[in-house]
Amino acid sequence: MHAKEYKEKNINLWKEFYLDKIDSSWQSFFQIEREKKYFFILLEEVENEYKNFSCWPLKNNIFRLFREISLERIKVIILGQDPYHQKEIADGIAFSTQKKNYIPPSLKNIFFELKKDTNFSPLIKFKTISGNLLPWVKEGVFLINTILTVRENSPLSHEDIWKEFTFSLFKYLKEYDGKLIWVFWGNKAKNIKKIHSIKDEYSLSSSHPSPFNNKLGNFLNSKPFSNINKMLEKLKRKKINWLIIFN
Repeated sequence: MHAKEYKEKNINLWKEFYLDKIDSSWQSFFQIEREKKYFFILLEEVENEYKNFSCWPLKNNIFRLFREISLERIKVIILGQDPYHQKEIADGIAFSTQKKNYIPPSLKNIFFELKKDTNFSPLIKFKTISGNLLPWVKEGVFLINTILTVRENSPLSHEDIWKEFTFSLFKYLKEYDGKLIWVFWGNKAKNIKKIHSIKDEYSLSSSHPSPFNNKLGNFLNSKPFSNINKMLEKLKRKKINWLIIFN
């Protein structure tokens, strides 16, 4: 392939994944990554997966988070694993869904802990509330999966594809602001804490909220929401309105 054709192909991939729509504050990060050999190979791999298999989230939502929140508004980073692998659930934000009348099991446990942690008294009826966590993102919570895509009904199927991208992303975020609060749920997330040497004073860890986790009790009693706000208060940053999703 000639240099001109290669450049045009990369420009098309950039637009195809809606990377021309990201918030301007992320331009520096993505400019660094697009100069690395792996980046357009990653996009090509993902493109081939989406052509040959049903994959989630929708292609226009893969990098959605980078459109929804500017870099300077991030106060808290919560790591998910990979998107929901069932049909039409994942929406590009970790743990979130826009599917009507459905709350995924992990998110149910997150909501149970939120209710308990914040003494939220109204009864949560999962058939009537939304699983859309965009309001949290707008509050400054960066809900990012460590794997941004998944083949339908095949969890962790794209794990290797995204390793270099998310390693670079977390390194960039740490260097951008050393006082961001990181939340690590589950062993895979805790491993990221070790890799990037995230300090205990700026992080929270517990088991994963998945109902398949045999240490779920560790999550359900961890009070992450109130603890995050205590940490933000100590840093003289505005607290997160966690209950905004129930408004």
